[in-house]
Amino acid sequence: MGNKIQQSPLDQAVLDKLMEKTGLEREVIIAWRKQFLLSTPSGKMGRKDFFKFYRSLRVESDDKVKEIANFVFTAFDRDSNGKIDFAEFFCGYAITSLGTMRQKLDYVFAIYDSDKNDSIDRKEMIRVISAMYGLLGKVNDDYPPERFTDDVFSLFDTNKDRALTKDEFIEGVMKNPYLSDIISPFNE
Repeated sequence: MGNKIQQSPLDQAVLDKLMEKTGLEREVIIAWRKQFLLSTPSGKMGRKDFFKFYRSLRVESDDKVKEIANFVFTAFDRDSNGKIDFAEFFCGYAITSLGTMRQKLDYVFAIYDSDKNDSIDRKEMIRVISAMYGLLGKVNDDYPPERFTDDVFSLFDTNKDRALTKDEFIEGVMKNPYLSDIISPFNE
């Protein structure tokens, strides 16, 4: 029973919200939902299923993608219930694929803010930067994640409280776009 495809139509309020957030048309959203339900009949995607999907989008090896996929899953799981429903998946995927730089950075911030306290501390950033280094095949000795993190904090932490707010993070990357290749897994 848990694998039965949800046959009910998408709630109009949810559809309207998805159209507003993503800028995509009704028919596109409905088609994506059908595909989502074919691959995730329960209507809720766990980490394992998400990894399979995310893996299909990347050219890197499984071991390089796995850690970043876990961070991305957490960012997409907006209600923190351990599952991604269609609305969470579609908003996350559409925005990180088609959204503006600012919209993408909102999701990137969620990747770093693992404790969901609306700020990024040095430890959180080092964990994600280390995973990004692995994904990108970057050698840690050349520019260690700790040093990169120190440099980011010196540029972004405008109030010098040793934590980055969402605004500090987004504004920092927007002012220093050359850093986004290392900071974000959602680059073009």
